[in-house]
Amino acid sequence: MSSQAHIGPNAIIQVLAALDQVPGRRARVWRASKLETPAPTNMVPEAWFVRLVAAVRATLPAHEAEAVLADGGRRTAAYVAAHRIPAPLRFLLARLPARWGVALLLRAFDRHAWTFAGAGRYRGRGNTITLADAPTCRGGPPASRRRGGYYAAAFEGLLRLAAPSASVREITCQACGDDRCRFAITFET
Repeated sequence: MSSQAHIGPNAIIQVLAALDQVPGRRARVWRASKLETPAPTNMVPEAWFVRLVAAVRATLPAHEAEAVLADGGRRTAAYVAAHRIPAPLRFLLARLPARWGVALLLRAFDRHAWTFAGAGRYRGRGNTITLADAPTCRGGPPASRRRGGYYAAAFEGLLRLAAPSASVREITCQACGDDRCRFAITFET
């Protein structure tokens, strides 16, 4: 691997799958992204994901773009849960006290952050996840809306393996001028 940051291909694959739910959008967004490989299967330069996210936002109305990206995050979480987290660990997570399981997952995210954050800096502690220089916040002018829907949905989907009532929402966003993206983890009681 070169010095350029790479991420897992599912960020791209699952956003494209989400675009398939909006008739006629995938081809238009793909052309706007100027990416060459339609279905990556190996680690990809994070710049590819940045370009795809920028194309989604440039091509679709703002509310639709963020909905597609959040759906891509949910799909990524579902894929990772099914194909990257071993069944015995999923079984254990479902039976541990929720806070223990969430703490275990946050530590696993720490070890594997490079696969989803690329050159971004991830940290998950307690009920907060921070992501500085998130690929979804790069490029383009400052934003008036938070841009972490992809990551909030992905984190939430995975954390629900341990805590079905877990909810993740972005509370600060680097694209809006904050120092980093922060996500609050809450649990319904």
